[in-house]
Amino acid sequence: MSRLIILSAVLLALAAACAGNEDDPLEADAFRLPWTADEAWFLVAGPHCDSSAEICPAGAARYALDFAPRAPLTGFLCAPSANDDYWVTAAAAGVVRIADRSLVEVEHGDGLRTGYYHLRSSSLAVAPGDFVEAGAPLGNPSCEHRRGGAVPGPHVHFYFCATDDATAACLDDRSSLLAAEGRTLSGWRIQAAEKNYSGSLTHGDETRTATALNCSAADPASDCAGVRNDVTPRQDGR
Repeated sequence: MSRLIILSAVLLALAAACAGNEDDPLEADAFRLPWTADEAWFLVAGPHCDSSAEICPAGAARYALDFAPRAPLTGFLCAPSANDDYWVTAAAAGVVRIADRSLVEVEHGDGLRTGYYHLRSSSLAVAPGDFVEAGAPLGNPSCEHRRGGAVPGPHVHFYFCATDDATAACLDDRSSLLAAEGRTLSGWRIQAAEKNYSGSLTHGDETRTATALNCSAADPASDCAGVRNDVTPRQDGR
């Protein structure tokens, strides 16, 4: 089957999932959390721009969420083989446009992409031009930074973007990055808060609040004060 036919099928599937929401099709539940369905990962940062300040610069989109398989994020987890058992996966079917060092971007039709950053470069399981199904493994979370140096601990910096340039990374064109608030992942609706890196995911009466701690029902740290940030994809793969 040709890539054109496959991509057309992807577009039809996404269109069906997004039907009934003409204002912003990304608000429809067409994308899944980007890791294996039976694992709980932690929301360690809510919608944020690339500034470390509490308030983003004017015009900067709070486009990204950070998810980690283990929290808190610490440097001793950055060893190259420390995260071999954890896989970042595609949030929906599409065609890989970028697979370079620690970054993968997958297009889902009409230039709409999801991005996956801080993957271990030696673990990348895809190449530009590959078609991937939803849930396909992309790479292991790591501490790698594509411009050198490292981030504090292994996680995936996940985002949505839109671009007409099939060969360029959205991270190199800030105008292509889409605000995260209001999107949904496996039925979890993304909510921003006043401060950069704060925010939450809501699903019915369930809420998961961004925190650098490991806060789950199974391991209720005293510092969590009843807050949870553990999130698990639905068992149907969504």
